[in-house]
Amino acid sequence: MINAEPVCFGARDNQYGVFNITKSGPLKTMKLVRKSGSIICNPNDPASYWGCKNQYNYGSNDLLTIITNAKREAVLPPAGDLKTTRGNNIENHFYNLNGITHKSPELVFRDLPIQLSVSRSQEFQIWFGQDWADWSEENNSGKTCVDVYAWYV
Repeated sequence: MINAEPVCFGARDNQYGVFNITKSGPLKTMKLVRKSGSIICNPNDPASYWGCKNQYNYGSNDLLTIITNAKREAVLPPAGDLKTTRGNNIENHFYNLNGITHKSPELVFRDLPIQLSVSRSQEFQIWFGQDWADWSEENNSGKTCVDVYAWYV
C-alpha cells in the first residue's frame, strides 16, 4: 500500500485526491481499494464508488475514476483506453474494465501497455472523470476514499 491515510477524491470543484509514490522503478499497474464514501453524479442515479450509472451518458458498468500525473495527464487507464462523449465543446471520458462495476470494492487497472518509470515522492492524483473534464459536475456530490496499491515490473 502506498498511502498512510486513505486518499479521498470528490465529484466536483477540483476535489482530486493526491498520493506520492513510495518506490522508484518501472510501474506495471495500480489498484484502488474503497475504504469509505461514494459519489453521486446525478440526484436521480444511485451512488457509485468509481463511476456513474447514468444510462443516458454511460453504460451500466462504465467507470470514471482516473489516475493522473501532477500535470493532470491520464496515466491509468491509459489515454488510449478512454472513450469520449462530447457536449458543449467539452469532452468527457469513461472506460470499462472486465469484471469491474461502478460498485466493485476494488478498481484494478489493466497493465500499462508501456512501462512507466516512476520516482519516489512523485505525485499522482485521483480524479472523478466529470470533475477532471469540468463536464456536467454541477449536480455531483460526495467523495470516495481509497487505499492505493502499485505493482512494479
